[in-house]
Amino acid sequence: MRDKLDSVDHKILTLLSGDAQMPYTEVAKNAGISPGTVHMRTRKMKNMGVIKGSTLSLDYSKMGYKMTVFLGIYLRESFLYKVVIEELTKIQEVVKIHHSTGKYDIFIKVHAKDSLHYRSLYQEAILTIEGIRGIESFISVEENMSRHINFES
Repeated sequence: MRDKLDSVDHKILTLLSGDAQMPYTEVAKNAGISPGTVHMRTRKMKNMGVIKGSTLSLDYSKMGYKMTVFLGIYLRESFLYKVVIEELTKIQEVVKIHHSTGKYDIFIKVHAKDSLHYRSLYQEAILTIEGIRGIESFISVEENMSRHINFES
């Protein structure tokens, strides 16, 4: 099994990143290869750790979560990032966590039902985590774009 990705792998990744539920027969048709090749290549990319799973794209607002908030988190000490991240993963409304460089030590994305729900999350769950020195919040007014990289370029 080869460890490098080629143009066929990139074509498969581009198609599946646009629709993770696309049947292999349709991927094969769009890529101009056999379904068996798609199966073999996706298995190879899973074994390499390139494909880590598949996800659904959800509209949280239609499920009652009307607010999306990004939080830039400052830590008391930089070595505390693993402990703080571990605690953040326990909060179900936290959907993305990035250990980052620059102004913030950690950057997260949170979905809340409304401002009262967000305030409760912020005050009772996030601010109480040991190791957090401060937080800056950014409320998303509207998501204008979400896309996947075209791996064929």
